[in-house]
Amino acid sequence: MTEPFATIENLREHWAGLPEDHESDAAQKLIEASIIIRGLYPAVDAWLASGRLKAETVRFVVCDVVATAIRRVLEAEQGDNVQQETFSAGPYSQTLAYRIREANLFLSKLHKQLLTGGGARNRKAFMITPELP
Repeated sequence: MTEPFATIENLREHWAGLPEDHESDAAQKLIEASIIIRGLYPAVDAWLASGRLKAETVRFVVCDVVATAIRRVLEAEQGDNVQQETFSAGPYSQTLAYRIREANLFLSKLHKQLLTGGGARNRKAFMITPELP
């Protein structure tokens, strides 16, 4: 097995509020986040070796992905999973819509830009003006 890009100590430095009872789950998620990054960007280890990508950048992305997933679990455990509430006075109505709080690991647009060096070059729209005769 290939080493994860971040350790539990790195995650504690990134997120001081990591609960001790979630550390074993966090350690596994660090491995899984590293697998996801290597799956999406197979050349990431070569980029690190060549200096194209800094180790602290990948470490930050892995820690941020894992911290986000664990925070979602904590919010769900604390009951903060109501997305929408509707109350009516007469003739008595109440509606609650719950958001799904799964601990999925995902890369945000920022994470992807950091890993690929995309920055502002990640633009998708452009215009070509044809020359008239």
